[in-house]
Amino acid sequence: MGRDIRGTRWALAGISAAGIACGAAPPPEPDAARLPAVEPPAAARPLEATGPAAPPAAAPPAEPPPAEPPPFSVPPNTAVLHVGDSFALAGFAQALRPRLEALRVRYAVKAETSSYTVTWASRMELLVANYQPDLVIISLGANEVENVNPPAHAGAVRRIVKAIGGRPCVWVSPPLWRKDTGIIDVIRTNSAPCRFFDSDALVPGPLPRKKDKIHPNEVGGARWADAFWTWLTAEHLPPGAGEGADTSAPPRSPWSLRPAPPEEHRSRAPAPPAESALQGAL
Repeated sequence: MGRDIRGTRWALAGISAAGIACGAAPPPEPDAARLPAVEPPAAARPLEATGPAAPPAAAPPAEPPPAEPPPFSVPPNTAVLHVGDSFALAGFAQALRPRLEALRVRYAVKAETSSYTVTWASRMELLVANYQPDLVIISLGANEVENVNPPAHAGAVRRIVKAIGGRPCVWVSPPLWRKDTGIIDVIRTNSAPCRFFDSDALVPGPLPRKKDKIHPNEVGGARWADAFWTWLTAEHLPPGAGEGADTSAPPRSPWSLRPAPPEEHRSRAPAPPAESALQGAL
């Protein structure tokens, strides 16, 4: 009987082991309907309908390039009269001549050493009548740089300008080698309606000069003439520019120049001290 009990125990142990082995099987798959939905990656999502795509914004129209200034030209056989002192002959007129002759311009230079504004004031009317110039260039003032009373020469400057008779004209100041006593300002403020070319302001310096340290040498005179020619051609008024509809007006000179800006003839002399300041200093 004891043997039967032991056999029964072994049989029960085998059944339990079999049950455990059966229980080790993987659990059943979860119900797919209960799992949360997983969104596909962004690249896989269909694009939302947003209507037709807007056209790209039009670029602003490009600004047209600035118009090139017309090339400088004057009709052949026009006349240029150049009046001056020794500075006119210090490389300046020599460098201007080939430029003017290339345009078939008749270029007359009337220059004298040691001459002054008062020297030419009484001669200008006859010179203008004889040459009938289309343009007048004046190179005077160098011999008056040390004048003790520059304002006394203002009348001579005005008389020269008046004798030109409304023709296009340019007064070219001398490139200074020392501080002047006031003649340049006298010329500046009394030379309208002629244009005023301020050599000290418009010519790159210092200019190479002759042994006297006063007159420009050949290189200095050529540089002076180059600066003047650049200015003159830029200030030239091309045919048709600035003309109104008045057909009865007399024909304009082929050498007409643009109107002078207000500051061109404005005094550069320092203002005199106020009277009250003078009284306070006494």
